[in-house]
Amino acid sequence: MKTIHAEPITAENWAPYGYLADIANPDGAYALGGEPVAFHRDMALAPMASAAPAAFGSLKVGKRPMVIEDVEYHSFTVEVMMPMDDDMVLYAGPANGGTPEPEKLKAFVVPAGTLVVFRAGVWHGAPYPVGRDATVLICLPERTYLNDTKKILLEQADKIAVEI
Repeated sequence: MKTIHAEPITAENWAPYGYLADIANPDGAYALGGEPVAFHRDMALAPMASAAPAAFGSLKVGKRPMVIEDVEYHSFTVEVMMPMDDDMVLYAGPANGGTPEPEKLKAFVVPAGTLVVFRAGVWHGAPYPVGRDATVLICLPERTYLNDTKKILLEQADKIAVEI
């Protein structure tokens, strides 16, 4: 089995797959108002191709071996994830029209409170918590999981171990 190293995520190394925003630690560029109440506006945009409303949900991720066993993508939809209570490792591969290329997957360490936007078509899957069972905020257009998700289980030879 191939092993890949999860690197700390940055706006630059994530750019091929989407966008980032450090929601939990915003800088002053987004602030309206000041102490004790500051609203940090428009930190990440996730354009939805659908007229369906944006739906927010949670993904509970338990500690498990960091082995990539499946990949999925959404043809028309961006997906937004934000680890709430622990750092996470996520993986992504370039959008390519529907054929998984496990050898092109990369893994990233995302600090809790960092919002990650996946571009439409980018291969990805459920993240791995770094320290403990955790919760991830998810935002997708309503019913994306039923009408715009293609998930593929990888063959044993294509599974990938991730190390931090």
